[in-house]
Amino acid sequence: MFTHITGIGQRDRREKGRNNKPKVYLAVEIILLALVVFLISLLKIKFVTIFAALAAVYMLIISCIPRYYRVIKRQ
Repeated sequence: MFTHITGIGQRDRREKGRNNKPKVYLAVEIILLALVVFLISLLKIKFVTIFAALAAVYMLIISCIPRYYRVIKRQ
């Protein structure tokens, strides 16, 4: 008896239902933070620019990345 092998090379069934929205939202948040830092850097005040960049990195680490991982875990 011959069997038809169709399952070789296919992705896991759970992977098929995942959407890319969390990645898109994370990318948008990173782009917006970078845009804010860039706009602040146009003021030509180095101290404020450095403070804004550090605040953006802090916000990314404390807020954006954990939210991304929570959403991924829920899916």
